[in-house]
Amino acid sequence: MIRSAVLTIDQRHCRGGAADGRPTSWVWELWRPETFRAEFVPVRLSCVDLAELDRLHALPQRIAALRGKRDGLTRIEDEVRSAGEWIARVGLGRMTGHLKALGPAVVRLELPPQLAGFEALPWELALVDGRPLARYGMTVVRGARSLSEAVRGRPDLPPRLRMLALFSLPRAAATLDLGAHRTALRGKLLALAADGRAGAVPLELRTRQFGVGRATLRGMLDEADGWDIVHVVAHGLPGILRLELPDGTEDPVPTRDLVELLGGLRNRVRLVFLSACWSGGQAPGGPDGAGEESETEAHMGREEGGGDVFDGAGAAHSALTSLASAMADELGCAVIAMRFPVGNDFALAFAVRLYTHLLRHRHVLPQALHNALVDTVADPELGESRYPLFSAATPMLYGAAALDRGLLDRPMPRGHLPGRYTGNAGPLPDRPASFVGRLREMIGANTALAPASGVPGAVIHGDRGMGATTCAALLAHDHREAFSTIVWHPRPEWAEAITPSCAEPVTDFMRHLEIRLPELSGLSSDLSWTEAIARIAGLRLLVIVDAADRVHDPRWAEMIDALASAEGPGKLLLTSRTDLPGIAPALRRVPLPPLELAEMRQIIRTLPRLGPIHRIRETSRTADQVVRRAAGNPGALHEAEASAGTQEELNAWLRGRSA
Repeated sequence: MIRSAVLTIDQRHCRGGAADGRPTSWVWELWRPETFRAEFVPVRLSCVDLAELDRLHALPQRIAALRGKRDGLTRIEDEVRSAGEWIARVGLGRMTGHLKALGPAVVRLELPPQLAGFEALPWELALVDGRPLARYGMTVVRGARSLSEAVRGRPDLPPRLRMLALFSLPRAAATLDLGAHRTALRGKLLALAADGRAGAVPLELRTRQFGVGRATLRGMLDEADGWDIVHVVAHGLPGILRLELPDGTEDPVPTRDLVELLGGLRNRVRLVFLSACWSGGQAPGGPDGAGEESETEAHMGREEGGGDVFDGAGAAHSALTSLASAMADELGCAVIAMRFPVGNDFALAFAVRLYTHLLRHRHVLPQALHNALVDTVADPELGESRYPLFSAATPMLYGAAALDRGLLDRPMPRGHLPGRYTGNAGPLPDRPASFVGRLREMIGANTALAPASGVPGAVIHGDRGMGATTCAALLAHDHREAFSTIVWHPRPEWAEAITPSCAEPVTDFMRHLEIRLPELSGLSSDLSWTEAIARIAGLRLLVIVDAADRVHDPRWAEMIDALASAEGPGKLLLTSRTDLPGIAPALRRVPLPPLELAEMRQIIRTLPRLGPIHRIRETSRTADQVVRRAAGNPGALHEAEASAGTQEELNAWLRGRSA
């Protein structure tokens, strides 16, 4: 059993400039409830120590300044090590030894209001024999004030876990393969929740990417059953989470607004995981977030490539709050957040391990976080393993609800989960394992497929290789819960024909509908397509027609017009190399332009053959030639990948593209 303790400072023993976060002396008190023992350690700062305390407060500012520099990560690790040495020697003093002897333990940090700036300082980084206290099993829980009456009176919860995972990447933000992150996390979670398997967890999972904005978030969070876990992957700054506007551009949502958006989950949500840079960092403003938007955004910037930059100004103020602490206070839940910037690979690996410990091993949150962090920091496959102190200092745990709770604390039967999607999706292409870019286009198509969009669907169109079919496949998987039936009419065998086909596309399509839709089975073989469409008009049906432009038959255009004009909740999604002029004008046209250079480089990094060529300095020039010759066409990159078996084959492909 993990021990517990309370680490606190009595405001009566705090002297000097406590009001501005710069006390000159204080007394640490370590209480151990199970033994009724307490340890007291006084701390008195010299003038030199006061300067070091200021330096500790300014650590985020120095980390932000070093990011992106050639030797930035090495210098950041040195800064973190220096901070850990000072904390052990002076900041905690002899308390460091008491905490080491206590571990493994959950330490509840309770500080008076005038020392709010102390709460987020990385006390668990105190070094003992070169290792931080966190590596000795000490997990600090911040914001662990007494549970409110409302929290203790939680309503009855359903016999399954409901998890909502959101992935936000506005245009102009740093280019990431968020689709791969989403696919990998989703796959691992579903493996943990595999129905019927020994040790499986009844988990109802919903993921959402593209168009993760305030309105979308509000609608999903207001579902009657609520959510146990909300997992958010996004860019952030202290006090700000970057969501998306309808046009795909950035919407910086401050703490106050985010807490209001999530307010419907108060006393229902169990865990909020903010996998966003600086989400545990403090921003000027009170607990209600007043003043944080203007002051924090005044210190916003971007690295090359669109990454988040925070210059740390204002970080030494005592009147501070953070996304994590505000959400833990207002929602009555546990919150995991990131004190510093976090890399995409590290964030994914840490999340997978955390949920494995929570759901498979049934650990309580502090134990799960500690075990996941130790395993992730030591993972040699991650670049962060070279910077263990910085990585260990990044995740933070907030909220009294985190102290001794796991997620599986109520009866949860195995087998079929009521409410989970069991609809009639039929054969669909595999969910794309990787997806880069196309934010504006996917938001446009997502909006068109929404029930109250006012349009019957969309046409996704672009040149060969631009990814219209891939976009449609991802949309089909994302909208499985929204439709009772999804019919994917595949690209015909003659899809690569130079000229459109004169085959019987209408008959083939109607036969496919009859097979997939019970409403049409057993009907007369001479039933016309106009009668068939009338019979299915009232269904929550999504019909997806791949390569809709490959048909040379006037009846085809008439049938598409009729499908698009049918009254009812159904939707129609077409892919095409043209915008189908004159056909179904009510369908929203979603053109696919060439991808940007940064997006193409992100794709090439994921390819088995071209990825190593891109990463090795001696061959990176060849990879750059491939990216430029592909001219924003992702399909061309995959053609180059297929031709990259030997250098001669790849050179031949390059010559062919330049011809």
